[in-house]
Order: sequence, then structure tokens, then C-alpha cells
Amino acid sequence: MAIVYYDGDCGYCNRAVMWLIGHRISSRFQFAQLEGEYGKNLANVRPDLKNIDSIVVVDGKVVYIKSDAVIHLLKNIKNYQLLGWSLKFVPRFIRNAGYDLFAKIRHSLQFKNECKLPTIEERKYFLD
Repeated sequence: MAIVYYDGDCGYCNRAVMWLIGHRISSRFQFAQLEGEYGKNLANVRPDLKNIDSIVVVDGKVVYIKSDAVIHLLKNIKNYQLLGWSLKFVPRFIRNAGYDLFAKIRHSLQFKNECKLPTIEERKYFLD
């Protein structure tokens, strides 16, 4: 089972998770907040990820962060695989610079911080 760790305090991040679920990302992906128990466990198991302020995808033994995590998720959504593969052609340092810029300003953007409560069907994707 692959786990997607995200910033649970970020309105944009919460919307992105619901977007992934709404676009029928494979049910082999589950979601956990970086601030939750699973996120704390990740920091204990992988101390190098303790202070990371980014999306983290752990899929088997492979860990994806920043733009690599986004690409990995896109490649697992029907009708978005081509976009995921296409982004691989952009050099990582450019992709991550764009990712870092957005991550830095995401809290100041006008995304509502209210989070949609998941339905019973959507809850199966969440670990905590």
C-alpha cells in the first residue's frame, strides 16, 4: 500500500487530496497528514524527512517528494498519465523550484481553510 503524506493544515493540500480521490486515484494509495500519527511515524522511521514541508509519497521502498511525488500521483490517475510522463522531461531542479515557490506562498493564497468532510466511500483512503 502506498501512502501519501500531506500538510493537513493547508487548505490547498486538503483540496488536492480530495481532487485525487475524486479522480479515482488507485485505491492502493492512502492518505495521512504529516501532523498525524502516521506522519510522526514517518519522521521516526525516516529522520531525513522530519522537517520536510512537502508532499511525500512512500510507495513500497521508494520515497517521492516534491515534484516527483506529484508526477508519481498523476501517472496513477486515468487521463492524467500523459501529463505525468510529460513533466518528467522538465529538469527536476526546475520542477522543484516551481514546487518550492508554490509551497512557500500556498498559505497566503485565498484557498478556504475549511475542509470538506469525506464521505463514507472517501474515508477508506485516509489512515488518520
